[in-house]
Amino acid sequence: MKRVTAAGLVLALTTALSCGCIDDPTTLDADATGSTETAAEPSKSVAQPSKSVAQPSKPPELSPAMDAAAFRGLMDDLSEPAGEFFSDNYISNETSYLQVSRQLADRAASSDRRGVYIGVGPEQNFTYIALTRPTMAYIVDIRRDNLVLQLLYKAAFDIATDRGHFIALLTARPHDASAPTPRGPVDAIFAHAGRAKATAESFEQTHALLLDRIVKTYGIELDATDRRSLNNAHKAFWRDGLDIRFKLKENSTRKYPTLRELLAAKDQHGHANGFFASAEAFAIVQRMQRENRIVPVVGDFAGDHALPKLAEHLRNSGEVVDYFYVSNVEQYLMGDGVWWKWQRNIAALPIDSQSAFIRCYLDQGKRHRQQMKGHRTATTIHHIANFNARKKRYRSFHALASDHIVASD
Repeated sequence: MKRVTAAGLVLALTTALSCGCIDDPTTLDADATGSTETAAEPSKSVAQPSKSVAQPSKPPELSPAMDAAAFRGLMDDLSEPAGEFFSDNYISNETSYLQVSRQLADRAASSDRRGVYIGVGPEQNFTYIALTRPTMAYIVDIRRDNLVLQLLYKAAFDIATDRGHFIALLTARPHDASAPTPRGPVDAIFAHAGRAKATAESFEQTHALLLDRIVKTYGIELDATDRRSLNNAHKAFWRDGLDIRFKLKENSTRKYPTLRELLAAKDQHGHANGFFASAEAFAIVQRMQRENRIVPVVGDFAGDHALPKLAEHLRNSGEVVDYFYVSNVEQYLMGDGVWWKWQRNIAALPIDSQSAFIRCYLDQGKRHRQQMKGHRTATTIHHIANFNARKKRYRSFHALASDHIVASD
């Protein structure tokens, strides 16, 4: 892996958190502005506790699907050299990720507007993609390992006949196609998946199938390092199954959620709104994967290539950013002298009045006012235009994550 600058190394640390908030070695405790938006967002976009997630009146109009060569070329063209990382970030650890699910789904249901989704990290992106229904999605992460992981997910989505088969592929277990669970509840799918025994043979066969899809069908060249990364990621899912957790490479006493818990999670009103919660939500992501509309990118949020190049590509394509899921990456950008580069990269993106950040705040001694009981994280939405308009630097991540929050339930 190539050597990176200090800024790049901090961004590597950043992504651990962005792919699931991790403990921050710095203290950011300045006062927040505490403002909350109401007028900027139509009242119909505010979540209603009594309803489940709304469905769009019609699917978005999509341009023709990309072929494998175009997908491969775009992924390579946008990516930059990778940075270092210090955790096995195969799954998220943000338990509050569904906190904004009603807001995201309501706006998608009430508007024909469709834009581009940008995100960071592993599987939580699939839920936000299913809820917002973008025309394209770009998963930008400083780790080359995350790009490889996204290719593993892509192959599993591509091959899977249903959600149960997807879990079998991801965890490298035999799949019983006769099981009556394609449209069943999550618990039933998990129960069935748990009956299959993970063996060395099941791993070798399943891994060979997914690797073949990546290399031969997509035509993606994986060097020895990439193949080792793919093998390590897949073996982690095979070894731990649905009980896999986010892990730091250094010892930690904190207990992070399992994949089983994340996929079965419900929002604050008891609704299961994740991408795995229904066959319909799963199918949205699966279709985008099969049409090469979810592009993994190796990129530093404050870098000089990936995001600027993506901004140029979107402008040339006439696309507008709908949502940018940044998690808490900005928390680290504040402390490494690269904040101005992050501001520059965001200012270059094509946005409109509805374009928004999805942020995740990590409680490290100062609670967020929207932090729910039993959660260490709080997930909020903020219009990007407000960020671009601000001239003064935020004094802390708490201040940033508390400023101009789009009204929520």
